[in-house]
Amino acid sequence: TCIVAGVELAKPHGVTDEDEALKAVLEEAEDLASHGVSTVYTVWVPRPGSYLRGQKNASLDYYVRLAAGLHELRKKYNLPIDHDDYRRCGNHPDSDLGRLL
Repeated sequence: TCIVAGVELAKPHGVTDEDEALKAVLEEAEDLASHGVSTVYTVWVPRPGSYLRGQKNASLDYYVRLAAGLHELRKKYNLPIDHDDYRRCGNHPDSDLGRLL
């Protein structure tokens, strides 16, 4: 399944701390992984004209830590991600780690 990563930090209802957001997202992803569901993400971009416009996106560090965390969950639960990689879809920056690491 795919999540839109970073939107969990959006105002007015998102969390304000990246560490807290990362912990929550990885806990949810682990719950899914424990049931055989792999999680990938797309990067949230606050678009002009959208309800969440004008907000700051999460940091690059946040996305790197999220990618590493999701990769570790895939390894822990032996979840393949071969259906979604850079050759098939460039929208999920974390899904190629299995090939690279």
